[in-house]
Amino acid sequence: MLIALLQTLAEILAGGTSLTSMEQIDFNVPGSRRDESAGPFLNLYLYDIRESAQVQSTGRQIDRRISEGGLSAANVSSLPAWFDVSLVLTAWNRTALGEYHLLNEALSLLLRHRSLREEFLAPELRGFGNLFIHVAVTPLVDVGSLWSALSVPLRPALYLTITVPFEPEKTSIPLVWQRIIGLNTELEKNGSSRVMTKRVSIAGVVKSAATDLPLVEAQATLMGTEKSATSNQEGLFFFENLRLGNYIIRLDCSGYVSQNCNILVEGSTFTFKEVFLTPV
Repeated sequence: MLIALLQTLAEILAGGTSLTSMEQIDFNVPGSRRDESAGPFLNLYLYDIRESAQVQSTGRQIDRRISEGGLSAANVSSLPAWFDVSLVLTAWNRTALGEYHLLNEALSLLLRHRSLREEFLAPELRGFGNLFIHVAVTPLVDVGSLWSALSVPLRPALYLTITVPFEPEKTSIPLVWQRIIGLNTELEKNGSSRVMTKRVSIAGVVKSAATDLPLVEAQATLMGTEKSATSNQEGLFFFENLRLGNYIIRLDCSGYVSQNCNILVEGSTFTFKEVFLTPV
């Protein structure tokens, strides 16, 4: 959700101002002015995320279809939660007048739209219509406290708040379920009786922190046991029939920094973990 939102904002700002490239938009903590040889750029920094008080969306949605034989089974799905994502936008250039000009362009662009149109959104944010964007005079937190926490002198800035939907179900978990169902179906075809006793306790996916792509043949070792697993083409790995409790999994992959992660197995359903490894 957050990456998709920043990507959408960056594309709109780069295309609607005098900037010529997305490379001229920085997402790091605002710092001091760059050297004189640096060209203009915008700094877009996310500083606050909180559940929206304007959009109340907790609950469940129930869909039923009436058939000739009566009501069919209901399809129950959770409604998305809506969050207010707050960002501070600053402009940087060789001169103060150049910064004001760039900031003015960004302000005019945002005020013309007042919302992020759905056709311009990243795919992850589509399906909910346009997203309202509020250009605030002051941020949700105290201005002085914000800049003091950033350890940066107070600067001219725009404070943006965008209300965005978040659906936990739209993660890699459905892919894991599909993979588990696929394994069980294959066992059923072979007539195996192990289908009824097979229980996945931990399911995980390993990805590259640099590319967000799954890592194949990453080694997952369950510390303190002799159990290990290797990720498949989807980056998925599984551990079956574990007792309840805390576990540590060590993940190793050639060309990446090894990482340990803690996982709690606490029920009859599997625990899902998504892990990103950093390139060496």
